[in-house]
Amino acid sequence: MRLISIITFALTLCYAHGNSQSSSCPRLPEKHEWKTARDYKRDEELVLRTLQWLNKTPLNEQLLTRSNANLFVMEWICGSPSVNISIETSALPFYELYPDLIFPYIHGIVQCRLTKNAGCNEQKAIINGFNTVAFMIRSDETLKKSKPLQPLIKAYKKGKMEEYVASLMNKNSDR
Repeated sequence: MRLISIITFALTLCYAHGNSQSSSCPRLPEKHEWKTARDYKRDEELVLRTLQWLNKTPLNEQLLTRSNANLFVMEWICGSPSVNISIETSALPFYELYPDLIFPYIHGIVQCRLTKNAGCNEQKAIINGFNTVAFMIRSDETLKKSKPLQPLIKAYKKGKMEEYVASLMNKNSDR
């Protein structure tokens, strides 16, 4: 009876551990080619699922897979006739010290736009970009200790990202 209890306990731990792991990146095609609007539309759902995975997977996890996924979505974004983004790096307080955070920012914006949520206007897309960056910062031991990133983290924790983004936009328009 004791052996059955031990085996049941061990299987339960394995099951719980397996379910607690983050989901895996969607399977990306080894070769992809986008020439027409139809080609981009064909892969839009795959790009969205990949963005969702990128946006919930910390920067320091699955580095090779993350790099390949980032390359795939960035190539798609750069050529997509349905996605148009403009970024003012002067309005991004993290850009000078941590330029690689531009990728999660772009991912957050594009994910919002691809969800086809009618409520995803320009401001909401930008807020989603900042929320994505804040999540990445909080999931990285080094970044979350960076003093210049503290106002962004604080806004994220307090659910005041809209006010934070508005203050950045006002500061940028005053220049």
